[in-house]
Amino acid sequence: MTEPTPASETSPAPPHHVTVRDFAAIACGYWTAPGYRGAAWLLTGGMVILGVGNVGIQLWLNLWNRDFFNALEKKDLALLFHLLWILAGIVVTAGIGVAIQLHVKRSLQIYWRTWLSRTTVERWLNAGRQYQLGLLADEVDNPDGRIAEDIRVSTEFACEFAQSILQCILQLFTFLTVLWTLSGNLPVNLFGMDLNVPGYMVWAAVAYALIGSILTYALGRGLIEAGNVRQSREADFRSGLNRAREHAESIALLRGEDDERERLRGSLFDLRTAWHRQTRGQGNLSLLTSSLAYLAPIVPLIVALPRYLSGQIQLGGLMQTAQAFSSVQWALSWLIDNFSKFAEWRASCDRVVHLHRALHDLEESTDGEGHERITLHPPTDVDMLVLKELGLARPTGEMLVADAQVEIGRPERVLIRGQSGGGKSTIMRAVAGIWPWGKGEIFLPTGSIAFMPQKPYFPLGTLRDAMHYPKAPEGITDDVLKETLHKVGLDHLRDRLDDVDRWDQILSGGEQQRVSFARSLIHKPQWIFMDEATSALDEAGQENVMKLLIEDLPETSIVSIGHRPGLEVFHTRELNLEPGKGTEGATLRKIAGRKRALKEVYSRMSAASRAASPDPGFWKTLRTRVESVAKKKR
Repeated sequence: MTEPTPASETSPAPPHHVTVRDFAAIACGYWTAPGYRGAAWLLTGGMVILGVGNVGIQLWLNLWNRDFFNALEKKDLALLFHLLWILAGIVVTAGIGVAIQLHVKRSLQIYWRTWLSRTTVERWLNAGRQYQLGLLADEVDNPDGRIAEDIRVSTEFACEFAQSILQCILQLFTFLTVLWTLSGNLPVNLFGMDLNVPGYMVWAAVAYALIGSILTYALGRGLIEAGNVRQSREADFRSGLNRAREHAESIALLRGEDDERERLRGSLFDLRTAWHRQTRGQGNLSLLTSSLAYLAPIVPLIVALPRYLSGQIQLGGLMQTAQAFSSVQWALSWLIDNFSKFAEWRASCDRVVHLHRALHDLEESTDGEGHERITLHPPTDVDMLVLKELGLARPTGEMLVADAQVEIGRPERVLIRGQSGGGKSTIMRAVAGIWPWGKGEIFLPTGSIAFMPQKPYFPLGTLRDAMHYPKAPEGITDDVLKETLHKVGLDHLRDRLDDVDRWDQILSGGEQQRVSFARSLIHKPQWIFMDEATSALDEAGQENVMKLLIEDLPETSIVSIGHRPGLEVFHTRELNLEPGKGTEGATLRKIAGRKRALKEVYSRMSAASRAASPDPGFWKTLRTRVESVAKKKR
């Protein structure tokens, strides 16, 4: 079996080198954020106090070691039993302190992660940034994974590192003093000169830790990049699985299982390659760290042995010196013990910082000065949508629509036609404010605007939640919801308002679009933009929902984007997006040559929609009349 061709083992080079200061600038706002800073400083202070207490307990244990081994050397049984009771007190105190410190640390971790996740989500899910980011920033892959996983790793590990570094600093200064006192002077003959080296065990501990740290960094510095690549591959694999789950029906209908399996197999191969690369780095590092770990309990005894053999210290002093040496060595060897985890933390920090940088660059490019962008004017007293010299471009600068001049009043119903990919849907996105690339101005009308995409969005929750989305209008009872479902042809869902289900998966495309129309009928917006909103409906279903909009919302303006035949019946005006020449964008033009008979149909349709009791046979007669007009036109 041949293996898939692997992707590059290295991810694209980041646009900027990420430093710890970059991460701190983004993440440390937790300690200044209103509503969070009080708890943040309280928990931070608690960690510091508990860290000091922990070092105090270790110093207590160090002194106990001296007394215990001295008593052991003297065979003083009474003192030994007394010291064992003291040891029990030390153990209980240490256990309580560690448990409290764990709760404080984990509280700080989850609250900090919550704040940073919430802040990032607010920047991401804002003004269409989540949509725009996918168009612009290719290097920012899987923002969901960065928010869910990388923020977790970066905040959790940062708290652990802060706690351990504080412990190292306190332990270092505490036991350096002890070790210096116990070291005395070491007589050394150097080139015929007799020298006394004060505190020689301190220098030995510093030299031992420094050499180990330098070797650790030299062997493990590639782990940061390897960790970043591995996390990217993990996110790619999760994304592929999520896509297969979300599009399960389409894959099944198209018999695409083989292709999807091959894609996932390729993702797994890339993940395995990244995993092996990280394993090689960790293996090289473990050769050193494991050797140092075996030497750790022996080196202090060897260093302190000269003073013991010379009779300057007793057995208790030897054991106290060894423990103090180990404590200083541990404090100075932080990088050796934490480098692998530090590399993983740096990789997650890189991904979080790159996401925020991409969002910042996106905000600058869309909102900042010096960039030609579409100007979106807020509503004024004039209830009219105006597109003035509107030009729409791709993020790369390629023009889609050139200098559109359109005015739409109330309650007009305008149909926009044109070739696929010509920029029709982009007009709706520009009006919604999520497509800033281009030039010109858009003057928004007064009143609420609803947007109906081809594939409606269904939030997780009940059917009632889906019909209320994005928020429940006032005065809407269950009877109103059930009646609306009946109107759009969804009687079988009337008794399922409180059912929690994946409605985007169990409803057909046509049913989903009917729910979208029901949502508009409930919210009663003054303006509706529809992008192929009837594409999944049959002709009778399309006629029914469009008739409902016209009859139930007679004062609502409708702007439709669609190809479906028969849509022109329900609109009073048509615009056509004609392709431009070369690099010129498409041009939005009025359709000329409308028949008087068709205009008469529009007038009758508008009058019928305003009538208190429309003639039941009107719509059937209307359809026959339109078909007759269409045949004559051909």
